[in-house]
Amino acid sequence: MAEPRSILVIQLRRIGDVILTTPAAAALKKRFPNAAIDFLVEPPGAEALQGNPHLREIVVYDASGVVSTLAWLKKIRARRYDWVIDFLGNPRSAMLTASSGAAVKAGPAHVAHRWAYNTPLTQSLTTHYAGLEKIRVLETLGVPGAGADFVPRIYIAKRAAPRNVIGLVPASRKDTRRWPASHYALLGRLLRERLDCELRVFWGPGERALAEGIARSIGEGASATPETKTLAEAARLMADCRLIVTNCNGPKHLAVALGVPTVTVHGASDPASWNPPHPRHVVVRRGELPCIGCASNSCPTKIECLNELPAERVLEAALKLLESPAGALT
Repeated sequence: MAEPRSILVIQLRRIGDVILTTPAAAALKKRFPNAAIDFLVEPPGAEALQGNPHLREIVVYDASGVVSTLAWLKKIRARRYDWVIDFLGNPRSAMLTASSGAAVKAGPAHVAHRWAYNTPLTQSLTTHYAGLEKIRVLETLGVPGAGADFVPRIYIAKRAAPRNVIGLVPASRKDTRRWPASHYALLGRLLRERLDCELRVFWGPGERALAEGIARSIGEGASATPETKTLAEAARLMADCRLIVTNCNGPKHLAVALGVPTVTVHGASDPASWNPPHPRHVVVRRGELPCIGCASNSCPTKIECLNELPAERVLEAALKLLESPAGALT
């Protein structure tokens, strides 16, 4: 297989998934330092790639409708990439890959439209953190996975000396990944009593009422974050924090990429996939339940994995992390 001069990485959507693809881009650049690497992404995720030193260009995909989709197919083909690597693997990204004219058209081997790829990327038989798994699937292309740096990074906010601020990220799109707001409020009060810290409750579109309600329940020293217009603004607020307590959600990956220590509450989601195996990032879950990590979006048992997970248990994990070298305030 000839070494590539130009590579297109495709991960169109979800900011968290885009962030989790940054280690793969770095691994490609390390393996092929002379190759120009571009990243095809939709507008919201493009912000997470700003300033990334491993990329030549962030190609912002904005097609809507048949005509603009056809125009994009022609545009990608005209760029004459040697390799196209599709990490998303949905029908649209597969079509872009198939029509690229690249010598290597790589994509996930398990999807129905795998016909689009001449180089299938096979998932590992055992579960790995998503940032590492995206590198491991590239072993077919000569990119080593063993010993690779799998921690995602963004370059839109510098991590200065953190303040005595604890961030809470209580939202999630799925009920089976959402620790109750009342538990977050109690945790906030306990953290304030123990650490005399400021509590900052983060929120995104449609989540303001949730954040403000939790801040009111915590009381003095707590506030919902101001509205942010860009990912960079949100990142700067998060970079101030000495710790983030969060559900399994997109902002958690932003915190990891910023180097902020995290405590993540897991219910239906599998921490082996979504939490980096690193001492700065710890997990709290009811591992004693036989159904834990069920990956379901609905629950017949009233989501006991989250609703009956006490705030004191999360507090213990947070304090332990903050007292360790990995989470110490510097």
